[in-house]
Amino acid sequence: MNGKRSALWPGRTAKIGALALLVCAALAANLARLDDLWDLPPANVGEMTQRDERFEPLRSALPRRLVGYVTDVTDDVETQKRMMLAQFSLAPAILVLGSEYTPIVADFSNPASTGLGLGTEFAVIRDFGNGVMLLDRAAR
Repeated sequence: MNGKRSALWPGRTAKIGALALLVCAALAANLARLDDLWDLPPANVGEMTQRDERFEPLRSALPRRLVGYVTDVTDDVETQKRMMLAQFSLAPAILVLGSEYTPIVADFSNPASTGLGLGTEFAVIRDFGNGVMLLDRAAR
């Protein structure tokens, strides 16, 4: 029995050594990636804070369900960015781009022109100022 045990021992040592080497290599690779994380630019907390403050009065007026979202921004990427930031600020309500769901959150980039682009499609329920309004579809 003693001879069998010593015959297995070198194979077991090699396996443990290979496993230790693999763990050390994975640890070194993860530490190198961690070093890269320190070089990331800081998040733009100021923009998120301003957006939260801008939507604060609207949050309590929204139901906790799907609501529409419209904006005067024409660039698709900017529209998505603005909608995601608004979604973050207005949770737990869920924003859906367009006017399919009511009420509708209006997020205008130029607060001075908020009433100009509405036309007769929407009725203003409440104007919260700073380009933020709560709308409904106008009765036809």
